Amino acid sequence: MVTLALIGAGRWGTNIRRTLEHLPGCQLKYVETRQWKRLLTVRDLDGVLVATPGSTHAEIALPFIRRRIPTFIEKPLTTSLRDALRLQTAAKKFGALVFVGHVHLYSPAYWKAKDLARRAGRIRLITAEGMNNGPYRDDMSALWDWAPHDLAMALDLVGKPPSTVQATGFSMLRPRTKLYDVATLRLEFPGSTQFLGTYNWMAPEKRKRLVIHGTRHTVIYDDVADRKVTLLNDFGPTVRGQTVQRHEPKIEHPSYRLIAPLTEELRAFVRCIRTKKRPLSDLAQGVDVVRILDAAERSIDRGGIAMSL
Repeated sequence: MVTLALIGAGRWGTNIRRTLEHLPGCQLKYVETRQWKRLLTVRDLDGVLVATPGSTHAEIALPFIRRRIPTFIEKPLTTSLRDALRLQTAAKKFGALVFVGHVHLYSPAYWKAKDLARRAGRIRLITAEGMNNGPYRDDMSALWDWAPHDLAMALDLVGKPPSTVQATGFSMLRPRTKLYDVATLRLEFPGSTQFLGTYNWMAPEKRKRLVIHGTRHTVIYDDVADRKVTLLNDFGPTVRGQTVQRHEPKIEHPSYRLIAPLTEELRAFVRCIRTKKRPLSDLAQGVDVVRILDAAERSIDRGGIAMSL
């Protein structure tokens, strides 16, 4: 039996608690908020989950990493590159397992979309949308709140980090702050794959969609839709010189396992504790995501110019 502790009792922390309470092979023995430091003296702890505001992740996670306790950290890993690198240095020094909460990587619908993307031809473009009416956070912008999931999926799909990062950000509700309500993110990957993300917490509806545009097919992963995966078979288009030929695709909705991504994610964390194997959403990926967002912040500060990564 794997004994776990949860730090954080907000909306997502509550979802984690409810899921763990029904997950075989583990027991959630400790739930803490402000008095989390007492967990550092607990002797029967096999792993800890940090689901607090992003700006507190580094401060809370670091002492557990130094004690070699497997640590799950919700996205974003941290809200600064400096803190992310501190966690990475400590994890390497002490040999600690760190699992980053990029939950969409554990979605059966995303797994199906990824499998279809392998047959879609060369990926020309990945477009992403993340928006809703809030939440209006005080410690990070809409960019840091929404983009980490899309960046984790893009890194997983392309298999390498981008070469350049470009971003825009608009602070309309709290001017003269970096709490951007609306942001755009453009990445260029080696091999000419492009990424364009749009993030907005002033939107009248919730959207969470990733579209993978291949040279043959296009695949849609829509986490809000009832049918979360759509295949536009033979969407194309065909390009010959300067001539572009439009295709009329055959639309399909492939099936996938109907299991909650959070259940799969927490099951994977428990499995990693037992096997000591590196997770799909490992610390290196979490640091790469923060590195991209750090470059995006610098791009916004410089008027939207492209930054080398």
